[in-house]
Amino acid sequence: MPTRLWRAALDMGLRKKVAIVFIGMLTLAALNLGLLHRMLQEFNGVAATATVAGKMRMLGQKLAYETLSVSSGLSDDYEALEHDLIDFEAAYLVLRSGGTAFNEVVHPLAADHDVALGAVWLAWRQYRNQIRSILTSVGQVSPSVVVEQQKTLATASAALLEQTDHLIQDLLGATQATQQDMLGRMYTLLVVNSLILIAAYLAMSAQIVTPLQRLARYCRELAKGRYGQRIQHKPQDEIGQLTRALNESSAQIGELMSAIEHERKELYRTSAMFRGLARNAVTGVFVVDGDMRFRYVNSKLAQMFGYQPDEMASNLTVPDLLVEADLNGGRWQRSTGEDGQRSNGSATSHYETRARHRDGSFLDLEIFASRMVLDGAPAIIGIALNVTERKKAEASIRRAALVYANTSEAVVVTDPNGIVVDINPAFTAITGYAAQEVIGQPISLLSSGRQDAAFYQAMWRSLLETGKWSGDIWNRRKDGTEYAERLTIDTSYNEDGTVNCRIGVFSDVTAERLKEETVWHQANFDHLTALPNRQMFHDELQRAMEQADKADHSLALIYLDLDLFKEVNDSLGHDMGDELLKQVAKRLQQAIRGDDLVARLGGDEFVLILNHVKDLKHVEEVCHRVLKAVAEPYMLRHNVATVSASLGVTQYPHDGSNVVELLQNADLAMYSAKDAGRNQYRHFSPLMQQEAQERRELLRHLMRAVEHEEFELYFQPIVELSTRKISKAEALIRWHHPERGLVSPADFIPLAEDSGLIVPIGDWVFRQAAVQAAKWRRYLGRDFQISVNVSPEQFMSEELEPASWLAYVNSLGMSGAAVVVEITERVLMKVEDDVKRKLLSFRDAGVQVALDDFGTGYSSLAYLKRFDIDFIKIDQLFVRNITTDADDLALCQAMIAMAHRLGLKVVAEGVSDETQHALLAQAGCDYAQGFLYSRPVPVAAFEQLMEQGLSAASQHSVTLN
Repeated sequence: MPTRLWRAALDMGLRKKVAIVFIGMLTLAALNLGLLHRMLQEFNGVAATATVAGKMRMLGQKLAYETLSVSSGLSDDYEALEHDLIDFEAAYLVLRSGGTAFNEVVHPLAADHDVALGAVWLAWRQYRNQIRSILTSVGQVSPSVVVEQQKTLATASAALLEQTDHLIQDLLGATQATQQDMLGRMYTLLVVNSLILIAAYLAMSAQIVTPLQRLARYCRELAKGRYGQRIQHKPQDEIGQLTRALNESSAQIGELMSAIEHERKELYRTSAMFRGLARNAVTGVFVVDGDMRFRYVNSKLAQMFGYQPDEMASNLTVPDLLVEADLNGGRWQRSTGEDGQRSNGSATSHYETRARHRDGSFLDLEIFASRMVLDGAPAIIGIALNVTERKKAEASIRRAALVYANTSEAVVVTDPNGIVVDINPAFTAITGYAAQEVIGQPISLLSSGRQDAAFYQAMWRSLLETGKWSGDIWNRRKDGTEYAERLTIDTSYNEDGTVNCRIGVFSDVTAERLKEETVWHQANFDHLTALPNRQMFHDELQRAMEQADKADHSLALIYLDLDLFKEVNDSLGHDMGDELLKQVAKRLQQAIRGDDLVARLGGDEFVLILNHVKDLKHVEEVCHRVLKAVAEPYMLRHNVATVSASLGVTQYPHDGSNVVELLQNADLAMYSAKDAGRNQYRHFSPLMQQEAQERRELLRHLMRAVEHEEFELYFQPIVELSTRKISKAEALIRWHHPERGLVSPADFIPLAEDSGLIVPIGDWVFRQAAVQAAKWRRYLGRDFQISVNVSPEQFMSEELEPASWLAYVNSLGMSGAAVVVEITERVLMKVEDDVKRKLLSFRDAGVQVALDDFGTGYSSLAYLKRFDIDFIKIDQLFVRNITTDADDLALCQAMIAMAHRLGLKVVAEGVSDETQHALLAQAGCDYAQGFLYSRPVPVAAFEQLMEQGLSAASQHSVTLN
C-alpha cells in the first residue's frame, strides 16, 4: 500500500506537487506561529504574576503610611485605607486562585510557591489585625499607647515586606526558568524548520529540477541530429508526458529523414534520363510530372522565362509560372487526363496560355503537349512557343478601334496594372504629355496628391468587382498645374475572362469644380481665419460621434473663449482684433494632432474636437498647450497685446448624446472657467447644469425684482482727508430677495449686464440717488454730491439718454453738479460718436465724471487727456498695501501728483486703517472712502452717521452691512 501511494505521488502533475509543497510550508508556518503564541502567553502570564506581587509589596508599604497618618491625626481618610486593605487581599486571592488584579490577568501559582504564599498570608493577617486595632483605638488611648502601637505596626510591616520579597524572588526565579525553557524550544523549532525546508528542497530538486536538466541535455542531442537516442522518465507528470512526446518526435523525424534521402536518390535517377534531350532545340522543351513539378527544362525554355535550367527544375512548378486563371481553367488538368490517373495512351493537346516572366511581365505561350507514363506515373512532355508579340499585335488592333471611336474626349489605355499602353491626341491636349512621355509609365504619373490612398483603393475595388468606375478626380498637367477631370473607366477582357486593358475617357471640368469648391468653401469655412465655421463644425462633430460609436472610443470637445479680447478690440481697433484672431487660429492648429479639428464659431469663440481620446491625460495636455500658446504675446503691427483663454471640456458619450448637448455642456464648463478667474480650463459636471438652472432662475427672479422694485440703496461716505468731513457719498444697490434675503451685487450685477436688465436697474439707481441727493442737500449744503456707478453695458446702451436723467435732476430743483457719474475705463475705450456725445452732454450739464478702478486698465493717461474727467478713484488694490509695499505707495503718490497736474481730484478707495489715511493725506490725496470710516449703510444709518460724525464709524463698520 505505501508503494502504491508513493507511485501516485510521483505521477502527480507539477502544479499539484508545487501546491503540496506550498501548502506544507503554510502549515509549517501556522504551527510555528501557534507555538510562538503559546510560549508568549506563558511568558506574559509569569510576568503578570510578578507585576501583581510587586504591586502587593508597594501596597503593603502604602498601608503602613496611611495607618500612621490616621493614628497621628494627619488624615481621616478611613475609606481609602479600607479600600487598600481589600485590594491587598483581592490581589493575594488572585495569586492563589487566578483572576484579574491591578488590570493584570494572572493564572494560579503553581504548588512550588505555596510555602511563600502561606508565609505572606500569615504576615498579612498579623499586619491587617494590627492596622484594624490601631484604627479602632484612634482618639481613645494615650499618646504613649499610640507610640507602642506604631512600633508594633512597623514590625508587622517589615515582616510582611520580608515575606513579600521572598515571594517575588521565587517568581523571578520562575520567570528565568520560563525564559530558558522558551529559548530551548525556539532553538528546537529552528532545527525542525531547517530540516523540513531541506527536505522540501531535495524533493523539488529530485522531482522537477533534475528531470528538466536531463531533458535539456536530450534536446541538445536532438539539435545535433542524433535522433536515435531516447530518454526515460517513469513518473506520469508533465515532464513524463514531455519526455514521451520528444521520444516519439525523434523517431518520426528519423523516419522522415530516411524517406527524404530515398526520394532524393529517385529524383536524381529520373533526371539523368533526360539530360541529353533536345539541348539545342529552338523551342522550349519540358517534362512535368503528375504534381506539376518540372522534371526537365531545356535552355531555350529557361531563357524564355528568364531562369537557369537547373533553377527551374529544382525550384519552380507549373503554378509558379502560369496565370491563375489559366491554371484554374483546368487546361493542365485536361492535358494530363480528365481523371488524373495513369494512362497507357499517348494523346496530345494543343492550346494557348499565359505565364509570368521572372521580371513579372506576362508571356503568351502556345503549348504542344503529350501525355505519357514515366516510371509508372503520369507525366507530360511538350514544347512551348513564345507568341507574346503576336498577341500584342492582335490586342493593339482592338485598342486602336476603341481609341479612334472616342476621339472627342481624352482617352488613355492601360494594362491591368495601370501602366499606360496608348493615348489619343486629346489626352496630350489636356495633360500636356506626348505619347512617348507616358507610354510605359504608370498612370499615377498624373496624380496630384489631392486624393488619399482610400480614394484609390475604392476605385480599384470597383474596377475589380465591376470593371467600371466613374467620378471626378484632380490630376496634374505636365507644367505642374492641377486640373479636374470627369473620368470614366471601362475594362476590356480577353476571351478567357482575364483583363486585357482598361480604357479611361475623361474631360477637363476644372472651371466647374473650382466654382463649386468656392461656393462650398464659403459655406463651410470662416472667411477670416480659414478655419471650419459653425456649419462645418456641426457636421464634423456629428461624423466624429458616429465614428466614435463604431470604434467604441471617446472624443472630447473643448469650447474656447478669449479673455480680454474686447479690450484689445476696443483699444487697438477691429483690424488689429481680426489679426489677433488669425494668429490665435494658427496657434490652436499647431497645438492639436493631425486628426483633430479646430473651428471658429464666431467672434472670439473657438471649438476643438479631439478624436480617439483614451484617457483624460491627453485632453489635459492639449488644454495646457492651448492655454500656453494663446497666452503668448501677439505682435500687432507696432503694438504688443496679450490675451488668455477660458476652456470648457466635455466628453462624448460620457457627458452628452448629441451635438446640442455637448456644445451646451462645453459652454457651461467654459463659463465656469471664466468665473474661476480665467486663463484655465474646467471639465463639465452635472453640477454646472444645476448652476445654469439656478442662474436662469435667478434671472427670472431678477426680472420680477425690477418689476416690483425689490432694491434698496446703501450709501458709503466719501470724506475729505484733510478734515475727515463727509462731503460725498457713493450709492450702492442691494437686492432684498423675498426668499434668499439680501443678495450681494456681485451675484446679480454680472447677470443683469449679460441680460440687459442693467439698463432699467441703473436708471432706477440714478433716480433714487437723485431723490436722496435733493433731500440731503437741503440740510447738508449745496456742495454735497452722490456718486452713481454706471456699467459700461448701461452707458453704451441706446436706452441710456443723458437728457432724460438731466431733466429728472432739474425737476428735483438741483443742477447736474448734485450727482457724480462713475464710469470704468471700458467706457472710454469705446470711441464711438455716441459715447463722446453722452460724455459731452454730462459735461455741459455740470455733471462730474469719475473714472473708477483707476490704474487697472489700459492707457489711462491717454484717456484722461482726451476726455473731461473730474475725479480719478485709485483702486483699493493699490491702497491696500501702501503701508507694507513701497512700490504701491510710490504708485499712489505718482497717480495723485499726475491727477493734480491735470486738474483732477483724487479719491482713494478701500482705506481700512489710520496709517493708510495718514500716508494718503501726506501724499496730497483729496478724498477717501473705506471701512475705516464706514461700510455701506442704509439711509437711516447714513443720516445717523452724518449727525454723529465719524466717531460712530467704527460701530457702523462692525454692525451694518
